[in-house]
Amino acid sequence: MRLLQNNYIRYIKGCLIIRLGGDYLERFFNMCRQHDIDLWNIKRENDACMCEVYAADFKKLVPFLKKTGTRAHVVKKSGLPFYIPFLKKRIIFFVGVAACLGMLNFVTDYVWAIEYVGNLQISDDELTDFLEEEHIHYGIKKDSINCEEEEKSLRERFANVTWTSIYFEGTKLYVEVKENEKSEPVEIKMKGTDIVANEGGVITSIITRNGVPMVKAGDSVDEGDVLVSGSVPVYDENLLIAGYQIYDADADIQIRTPISYKDTIKKSYPVICYTGNDTCVSFLEAFGRHMDTMPLHDFFLGRKNSSCETVTEKRQLVLLDNIYLPVYYGKTSKKEYYIKYMTYTDEEMEALLLKQFEKFIFSLHQKGVEIVEKDVKIVENRDGMEISGDLLVLKSTGVNVDIGAVQSEDETIGE
Repeated sequence: MRLLQNNYIRYIKGCLIIRLGGDYLERFFNMCRQHDIDLWNIKRENDACMCEVYAADFKKLVPFLKKTGTRAHVVKKSGLPFYIPFLKKRIIFFVGVAACLGMLNFVTDYVWAIEYVGNLQISDDELTDFLEEEHIHYGIKKDSINCEEEEKSLRERFANVTWTSIYFEGTKLYVEVKENEKSEPVEIKMKGTDIVANEGGVITSIITRNGVPMVKAGDSVDEGDVLVSGSVPVYDENLLIAGYQIYDADADIQIRTPISYKDTIKKSYPVICYTGNDTCVSFLEAFGRHMDTMPLHDFFLGRKNSSCETVTEKRQLVLLDNIYLPVYYGKTSKKEYYIKYMTYTDEEMEALLLKQFEKFIFSLHQKGVEIVEKDVKIVENRDGMEISGDLLVLKSTGVNVDIGAVQSEDETIGE
C-alpha cells in the first residue's frame, strides 16, 4: 500500500531517471542526503550509477555536481508535469473531442430517422400521417414516446394490422407491422341495380343474363335511359303483378354512338438549350441549416436571374450502422439553360397531329371499341394547326345504378 502511494506521489510530482558518472559519486550522494534530496532505485552500471529523482529537485543537484565533478545525464522523464506542455499545445484538439462526445451524447437522445417494416397494404404515407397525429416526428426525444401505447393505437387505427412492434435502434425508430394476409369475406348486400345508358345512340345487340330488358336491338336511347331493369315482376294466378323480386341487372349491351375528337398544335414551341455553364458543389446540412458555396458560384458566374436545372443528392450521417445524426451531406448540381422558341413546318405539324390521332384510335381499340366510320379534317388556324374528327363507333354500354336511386329520380320527375 505504501509502495502504491509512493508511486502515485512520484507520478504527480514527476520523476527523472538520470545517469551519474565521476570519481566522487559517494561524496555526491552524501551531500544529497544532508540536504534532504531524495534519490532512489540507485543501481551501479559499470563506471556509472543510475538513479531516480524528483523533477523539482533536479535543479538543486547542480551545485553538488559542480563541487564533486559529477556528470549527470537525463535518461527518461515521467510523470504528469511532462504531459502538461503536450496538452497545452493540443488543447483545441482535446476540447473538440470533448465537444463531439458531448454533442453525440445529446443527439442520441432524439429520433433522427424512421423506418417502416412489413407494411404491404398500408402505405408509408399512411403510417407517417398516423405518427404525426400522435406527435411523433424527426427530432422528438426518445423518452417522450410510449412504445406500448403507440402499438395499441396503431392496431386500433388499422383493422388489418394483427401485430406491431415499435422500438429504437440507436437514433432510428422502427415501426414493424404484420398485416392480415387472408382478407375477410365481404358481405354483399343485394340492393338491386338497373343498367342505364351512359351515352346516347342506337342499340345494336343486347344479351340479358339477369333482369328485364327494357330495350331491343335497333332502339334509340339517350344517356340515362334504363336498358335493363333489376325489378323482376312476380305474377299471381290471374297473371296480375303480385310484386317484384329485386336483382342486380346483368347484360352485355352494344351501342352505336358518335364520338368527337379534337386536338390543336401551336406553330412555335419551346426548346431547352443548355449553356454548358454547369456547377457541382458539396453541401452540409445540420439541424436544419444548409451550408454550401453555391451562392458564391452563382454570383461569380452571373446566374442570379438565370434559369437552372438543379439536382441534389442527399445522404444522412450514420455512426455504427444505427446511430443516425441530424447531419446530412451530399452534392448539388446546377445546369444553366435558356428557352429557345422553334417553329414547326406545316408538314411537321400535320404529322404530329396525325400521330396523336393514331394514339387515340389505338386506345379505343385497347378498350374494345370498334370504329364503324370516321371523318377527319386538318385545318390551319392563326396559332398553328387543328385536327377534328367525327367517329361512329360500336362499343359496350351500360352502368349499374341502384334501383332506389333511379326510383327517387323518377318520383322527382313525376312531381
